[in-house]
Amino acid sequence: MPPSPRLPTVKQLQCFVAVAQELNFRRAAQRLNMSQPPLSRQVHALETLLRTRLIDRDTHRVALTGAGQAFLVEAECLLNQLEAAVATRLAHQEEIRDIRIGLTSVLDFSQFPALHKTLTQARSHQQARLEHDYSKHLIERLAASQIDLAVVGEFERLPAGLGITHIATDPLVVALPAQHPAAIHDVIDLPDIADTPLYWFPRPDNPAFFDRCEAVFSAVDYQPPRLAEPADHITLLARIANGEGLALLPTSMLAASRVGVVYRELPPTLQRRLAIDIHLVWRDGEQRQRVRELIEALSCRVEHARYRVT
Repeated sequence: MPPSPRLPTVKQLQCFVAVAQELNFRRAAQRLNMSQPPLSRQVHALETLLRTRLIDRDTHRVALTGAGQAFLVEAECLLNQLEAAVATRLAHQEEIRDIRIGLTSVLDFSQFPALHKTLTQARSHQQARLEHDYSKHLIERLAASQIDLAVVGEFERLPAGLGITHIATDPLVVALPAQHPAAIHDVIDLPDIADTPLYWFPRPDNPAFFDRCEAVFSAVDYQPPRLAEPADHITLLARIANGEGLALLPTSMLAASRVGVVYRELPPTLQRRLAIDIHLVWRDGEQRQRVRELIEALSCRVEHARYRVT
């Protein structure tokens, strides 16, 4: 339905209210980020529509008429109601928008039953969208409001304005060729495999975890030859099966088995020192109810990766 020619426009009301409150056309124009001529035209059009003078002005002063004072109260009320209606609508649109959940790409979340169930339910029933990336990129995207919360591994620094809690632990295990001499043992100490090349990731991918692992390696005198870790997990397992090297992998990633590759645990002390801590991160002061409920559901307990190393 087209607007009635007998009703003032929002722009006319805004211009009148600005002049009435400032009692100065120049300041009112600056407040509305417009020049004075169109401001004056809007006020004049409103007076013409209402068939009454609202503002007395000359070269020395600007003042409201009696009709202007009465109409100011009504105009302010109308604009406040309109602003409240728009804010309510925007809040509703924001609340029903998809929840964007960032997941670190180096873990298999299907091996964390409770966490996986919560994420699956969120995706099915709460219009949630899962997005995978490196932990450091997820933290950056969360701080920039590009996602709503993130499940991440190790990271260097948490930007201001973000909250965090530890929700899971994923220990590392040794993935080595089935024909490797050390494969006869159920538990392998790192110095015992120091002569076998290690497929390892570059430090920029995850500086915090890289530095922690390097400190542990140095403490136990584990300095193997290094090979660049393939980006594709299937390629990595194929090269290990071919006897080219070994890898230290999160337990959760072992669901993807490969003939010719066996997995062995590390001693308990090394397991604890090399475990990947998994965190839930969100923005402080989150307003969306569905996001807050999901944060609470994901924060309820600490979980460990479930996979039997054989």
